[in-house]
Amino acid sequence: MKRSSKIIALVFFSLLLTFCKKETNREISLHEPTSVIQTDDCDDPDVAIECCFVNMPKQLTSTMIIPDDDSKSEKLVISGTIYKKDKKPYPDVILYAYHTDYKGEYSKKGNEKGYQKWHGSHHGWCKTDKNGNYRIETIRPASYPKTTAPQHIHSALKIPDNNKPFYITDFMFKDDPNLPKNMQNKYSLQGGSGIVDVKKTDGVWIGKRDIHLK
Repeated sequence: MKRSSKIIALVFFSLLLTFCKKETNREISLHEPTSVIQTDDCDDPDVAIECCFVNMPKQLTSTMIIPDDDSKSEKLVISGTIYKKDKKPYPDVILYAYHTDYKGEYSKKGNEKGYQKWHGSHHGWCKTDKNGNYRIETIRPASYPKTTAPQHIHSALKIPDNNKPFYITDFMFKDDPNLPKNMQNKYSLQGGSGIVDVKKTDGVWIGKRDIHLK
């Protein structure tokens, strides 16, 4: 009799554990979110180039203004014309650019989204006018800290009759002591060498770069 009572008690205890486990799992499932939180597909340093153009303003002019109020920064203005393969001016081309600050860092303001979380606050867009002209008003970037990398501005283009954007050679500066002498030939890719001859006028670096597409 005692043995059968022990068996009954053991079975009851096993059933009770099973019931409690099911109720616990049910309680957990009730507290799980009913929808999946969507992540930013462009919030990654290795995403597709299309992400350069995701967060741009709806209305663009031919002038890109990248603000910087730091007293140690040097103002820089680069203008030029983008040309088609047939050497005609190319209107409505979207130019995206980003670069480091005066310390050589991709500093952030904290409100960057998507790809710009990696490119930092010194970025912007513009669209060439009917004559293919563009203008960038920004600051002169510095080399990466503790390196001999040339000063540069990364850039990409999105042309109106092609859905696939592409990078062009970086904007670089002829007077940069870190710019190798053979850089002119080494970087003659899409958009030309990218080397800009800048001169300082009234405290502002002024340069011109015409971009010739192949």
